[in-house]
Amino acid sequence: MHEEWKAIYSALVTDIMDALGHREQAMTPDIRPCSADAHIAGPALTLDAYPNTDPHPDPYGQIFAAYDETKAGDVFVVATNGEQRAGLWGELLSTAAQAQGVNSIVTDGVARDVRQMNEMNFNCFCTGFSPLDSAGRIITEKINEPIVCGGVQVHPGDFILADFDGVAVIPAAIKDEVFKLSMEKLEGENTVRDELAAGASPREVFDKYGIL
Repeated sequence: MHEEWKAIYSALVTDIMDALGHREQAMTPDIRPCSADAHIAGPALTLDAYPNTDPHPDPYGQIFAAYDETKAGDVFVVATNGEQRAGLWGELLSTAAQAQGVNSIVTDGVARDVRQMNEMNFNCFCTGFSPLDSAGRIITEKINEPIVCGGVQVHPGDFILADFDGVAVIPAAIKDEVFKLSMEKLEGENTVRDELAAGASPREVFDKYGIL
């Protein structure tokens, strides 16, 4: 799914968005992939969760509701609004997601069951790992509404591109333009790489192509 994005990487799209005036589209660098080869490319399905230790009659209700909204290829994007102790996401939610064609999550909180998720080839980007369950610690309150995750505002349907360098959020309105410009710059970067590898001066190459 979204195979056309496989050659494109997060540093490339953030360069393009910088040039378009969207300079704050990379999530904070503490959000890291659980597996070094993890790669995400897909539209965001957002969940907004908050620390909450009060008893709750249905602590997972909004998470379950999110599954009713999913389409194959979506990316769960979960804002935790400061909660860094409890893992809202783990193996069983990943298993249910994969059954619906969803294979990725990005969160600015921690995750659990990380080894199992890696064995499933489920892409998870998070700030760290924890064995603690979310029940009695954090509650998902809203789904498919604008959130702030990793310092970036994410609207439902915004395009998420994530790899080892980090997580980029491409606003839906400029997704096609970013893709086109990224492919053009990628071709230029390949040319620059070849010339640098052949021993050309970085200054001369930059002056010639404006790429470095």
